Amino acid sequence: MVEMLRKMFEVNPEKSTIVLKDKCSDCGCEVIIDITSVSGGYGLLGGALFKNSLGGYSAKCPDCYKINPNLKIGI
Repeated sequence: MVEMLRKMFEVNPEKSTIVLKDKCSDCGCEVIIDITSVSGGYGLLGGALFKNSLGGYSAKCPDCYKINPNLKIGI
């Protein structure tokens, strides 16, 4: 996942924050995640990201992440 985030910022070097809009992998609601490059890694605000089995990412809204902080199997 860190490699994917690094590539997002390499493609957009002028941006200090990248806004990612997706649907929650659990409940399907809209998720807007602000990703910021910080010392030692990345900060995410508004949800969680997971690397999925297809090599991409899946997002979770904060409410679903609180209930189950793991990615559903099969995604």
